[in-house]
Amino acid sequence: MVQIKALYYRYQHQIGFSIILIIVGISLLIWWQVSQSSDGVSSKDFTTIAAHQKNAKKSEKIKKTINNEKSANIVIDVKGAVHRPGVYYFDKQPIVAEVLSRAGGTLSSVDSVRINLAATLTNGQVLYVPMGNEQVPDTYPLPGQSPQNMQDNLQDNRSNQSSNDKINLNTADSAALQKLPGIGEKRAQDIIKQRETMGGFKVVTDLQEVNGIGAKTFAKLKPLVTV
Repeated sequence: MVQIKALYYRYQHQIGFSIILIIVGISLLIWWQVSQSSDGVSSKDFTTIAAHQKNAKKSEKIKKTINNEKSANIVIDVKGAVHRPGVYYFDKQPIVAEVLSRAGGTLSSVDSVRINLAATLTNGQVLYVPMGNEQVPDTYPLPGQSPQNMQDNLQDNRSNQSSNDKINLNTADSAALQKLPGIGEKRAQDIIKQRETMGGFKVVTDLQEVNGIGAKTFAKLKPLVTV
């Protein structure tokens, strides 16, 4: 016993230091294990939370879209020369300008003069946007126009275009008149002289009053001139 006490007093400092090292080592080991466990749980929880948030946002977006479609009273089908053809939903009756805006606008080839942007569309209506002078299908008339009105307008436009291509006997100069078949410089001058004498041609048939223009020549000129 005396020997043990002697050894203890002799090595008490070394023993105390060793015990402290053991305690510190055990404490560090426990702390490291707890820290690793905590980090793993946190990372896993963070990933899980992020996934839940992403799914929640996606579900909310889908739910919002479904609710908007259910609450929409007006459905419009957009076809033809627009950037994004498709079906669009509206809470109230839209005008053509609003629908075209939702569809990304019209293509550059569209003649905007033909489209009434202020016309109101109804539920289930098809808005067909034609390209250039394309004839609109009878089943999809432009808003604000009936198929007959569109046909009449198209014919009027063609008639006006055809009329504009004709040579006006009352305003054409000698060079323009010489573009007509069978009309040379002398005959052109005769036409100008005759219209000055008559105070202007009243009808196309007055052209027959010009010397040298008979029935056969007039028949060739009639579809090419106007007054």
